[in-house]
Amino acid sequence: MDIDIPSTIVAMVHDRVGGALASALSGGASPFVINFDPRDKLVAQLEDTKTVVPRVSAGFIGDIAVSSVSTVAGRLRALSGVGGPAVGAGGSSRPNPADVLNQARNAIRSGLPFRSSGTDPAPSRGPIEGLIALLDRDGPDLEQAAQEFRTRFDGLVRGLVRVGDADSDARVSRLKQILGNDMATVMPFAAIANAVQGQQNAADVPKSIEEALLAYFFAPKGYETVDGESVIAPVHVSDLKAIAAGAVDVGPGPSVTVSAGPAVKQLKGLFTTATAEQYLRDTTRVVVESAYDAIRGFRDTDGRKGRYTAVTEALKGRKPAGPDQDAVVEKFVRWFRGFSSMAESAAMRAVEVGTQGVSEFQTNPLIAAAAGAFAGTVARKLSQGAFLAVLSTDLGIPQ
Repeated sequence: MDIDIPSTIVAMVHDRVGGALASALSGGASPFVINFDPRDKLVAQLEDTKTVVPRVSAGFIGDIAVSSVSTVAGRLRALSGVGGPAVGAGGSSRPNPADVLNQARNAIRSGLPFRSSGTDPAPSRGPIEGLIALLDRDGPDLEQAAQEFRTRFDGLVRGLVRVGDADSDARVSRLKQILGNDMATVMPFAAIANAVQGQQNAADVPKSIEEALLAYFFAPKGYETVDGESVIAPVHVSDLKAIAAGAVDVGPGPSVTVSAGPAVKQLKGLFTTATAEQYLRDTTRVVVESAYDAIRGFRDTDGRKGRYTAVTEALKGRKPAGPDQDAVVEKFVRWFRGFSSMAESAAMRAVEVGTQGVSEFQTNPLIAAAAGAFAGTVARKLSQGAFLAVLSTDLGIPQ
């Protein structure tokens, strides 16, 4: 039995995180909670000029178990015949594949902070792990495996197509082309598609993702998040045009350019492993952010105010125009980003600690980046949702 160890572990991470996201979107309790004294509401804290940081307890349900999956990865290697004792060669027999895979799922389950407030049943093989497992074949079965993979993947993303809408179908096809066939980009898209299936506005997700990715690659400010941050491609189209013209800037400070010849050499310098990892982290973030915003109605769309605008305008309406109004909105944005960063760092840290010591991740930083970026961005959006929900309740805004 051959197992792609890093892809399998990352697929398990996507299933665990995607499952928590699907539960939250379907009305279940969010794994990220904000607790505060009912006599000291969050909106009052925002309006209090003496309050710099929120007086709340916030974080994920349950403690993050700092456990490593490295020992389980060793057993996965034994299943694949890599680095494990051989049967009949003085070593013990290989472990049962189902048992080892369950151990890996449980290690990831305990190591990630995506737990619901209710029951948390033992994990079984999820859709993303099942998708990746189709490719764990060799020889004559490889072509059949690739076809089954495409069919299964198409089945997952078909849930994003609006029935009878040719443009919606074409948009999903374009998204697949933009993201390509790399496992590290396929898994987040497939996990998001699976998580939003059954949502009333799931068909709005492809448009949101496509426009966000195009902005990331082509817009001067890149992709702008709902709170105004910019996610910009590390190598912008303008850089490539400059190389083609024969000169390119070489870093910050005074304007300095160098000859582009030979252009191929400069292109190779731009597209380093670090740059590839940044692209992967960015595109994963853009996919998750834009999809979540569409499902939760965070942004203004077709003349309708989004939840983010509704909260900011309600906060403004409680203050006279001028410095006081500006100050409360500025603090709101700062706290919005603060909760986001706190949640993202906890999730990414859990993934990095959980995979510490797994040699496959050390030799393949891109696949490790895929796991951390997906978990971190989902955590970011869940925390934003929790923050807006608390404020919406305080302000009497329907949710």
